Amino acid sequence: MRVVEQTLKVLVADKSSYARLVLEDIIQEQEDLVLVGMAANGDDLLRQMKTAKPDVVLIDFHLPKNNRFFTLKRIYGEVATPVLLLVDKEQLTLELVKQATELGVYGIIIRPKGTKYPSYRSISEEVLQKIRAVRESEYMYPTARLHMLEQELTLDLPAPVKLPARAGAVVVMGASTGGTQAIETIIKQLSPELKACILIAVHLPQRFTKSFSKRLQLLTPLTVVEGRSGLLLKPGKIIIAPGGRNMVVESVMGSRSNLKIGFADEIASLDQPSVDLLMQSVAESTVAKVAGVILTGMGKDGTEGASFLKKYQGLMVAQNDASSAIFGMAKSAIDKGLIDEVLHLEEIAGFINAFAENRYEVSATDSIT
Repeated sequence: MRVVEQTLKVLVADKSSYARLVLEDIIQEQEDLVLVGMAANGDDLLRQMKTAKPDVVLIDFHLPKNNRFFTLKRIYGEVATPVLLLVDKEQLTLELVKQATELGVYGIIIRPKGTKYPSYRSISEEVLQKIRAVRESEYMYPTARLHMLEQELTLDLPAPVKLPARAGAVVVMGASTGGTQAIETIIKQLSPELKACILIAVHLPQRFTKSFSKRLQLLTPLTVVEGRSGLLLKPGKIIIAPGGRNMVVESVMGSRSNLKIGFADEIASLDQPSVDLLMQSVAESTVAKVAGVILTGMGKDGTEGASFLKKYQGLMVAQNDASSAIFGMAKSAIDKGLIDEVLHLEEIAGFINAFAENRYEVSATDSIT
């Protein structure tokens, strides 16, 4: 007997009555999907979303009232819900994708070409596949939507808006071979009231870091997310650099100490995500309190980054040989004289907790061996 997956509630919003009818037919043929509404403009869409509470919304980019992403901004601000966007091929640009992604769009579908009645049936398989893909998205869960709404939304409003709380302290953690297990050990020992933002770069390929982030979230009440452009650094947040991409931090509205996530993909690096680049960008941000932690791993990534953190008065810690799977990255930074203290893996979470609360001091007698 085939097990039907969790039913997804879908709401369709398109200015064309023909498109709405065809999409309705496509969705209603599926056992695991239920159509909970259809809207012809942005206002109608918002009204229906507040009562039907869909799991995913399929929206026509040309929907009336969506000029300059107005409807998408309202959705993100009022009823944060995963969005699939229908666009014309000639309108698809990197800038559109960037803006749409920051407003909760997790998938884009190219509208079929045609005259008055384009063939939506020709893209039915893609539509259904991308609707179902929301099950694998962090946006599927109400808690993740709440975090998006409270922590990551910045709209262009005419009146001044209060800036979100700054991270206060930033801890940059880097690892390679054996790093995922080491990071798990640290994360589950962190204080639930941690007054620091933790940035993690571990050498992993694309697609692996999303599942790694979800696994870490099961170990801590702190917020764990995969990094994306525009994500703000805040206390109690753990941000994982996406696999294969060089995550950095950037200033928000010109403030060098109020930071958001960015990427330096144009910079070639053998080790990606690069620990060096992440540490350097944090060091140059002039955040008042910053610490770096170099964990198990092969190679020298993190050594150059540690030199930047030390230059800007950062505190550097390395995992010791005995608790490392590969004593390479940490040893390189130690040998260059860039490490303030070498700790066993089981001691590193305690260091981070104390550092975030201004309770940590490096002893003059601590051994760097």
